[in-house]
Amino acid sequence: MIGVVLTGGASSRMGRDKALIEVDGSAMAVRVAAALAAGGCDTVCCQGGDVEALGALGLVAVPDPTPHAGPLAAIAAALAAAEPEPILVAACDLVDLDASTVRALIEATPRNPAAGVVVAVDADGTHLLSVWSPIVAADLAGLLHEGVASYRAALERLGAAQVGVARRAVRNVNTPADLPGAG
Repeated sequence: MIGVVLTGGASSRMGRDKALIEVDGSAMAVRVAAALAAGGCDTVCCQGGDVEALGALGLVAVPDPTPHAGPLAAIAAALAAAEPEPILVAACDLVDLDASTVRALIEATPRNPAAGVVVAVDADGTHLLSVWSPIVAADLAGLLHEGVASYRAALERLGAAQVGVARRAVRNVNTPADLPGAG
């Protein structure tokens, strides 16, 4: 399983690049990459964003073919690059992601062979933490061609299997007020 940290977002609500913001001494992208590796991803890379700054943090980073096109375009690019391997995608702002949550998604994938996508859910709904099989690459490309930009809409259209996870593990940081210790 290849782990992919999505690091190409605009971070408009944060006001600066979320992937590079330190939380407890580590950049958010580093924290998420470490959780993916500890949870069972054989290889971990970042998709999009400031590839030079991410590289300086010791991360492998690949530029988005179409910067700021959204998470679905980034997922499609990562899926194409990883083929024939599946990818586990995580947003860079899941600062409390842990190895056991990553393992739960990886372990759920073979239990849902017909689902091309397995997504983490909690009481708030789906989160940008999911496993994507190469079997959905063409369908995802079709959705992008149709103009579908919503991650949640794509999950619904692709019939994603859902895996319940702890709310804390998928807490994301969107604004300075969301940072640990803020407020």
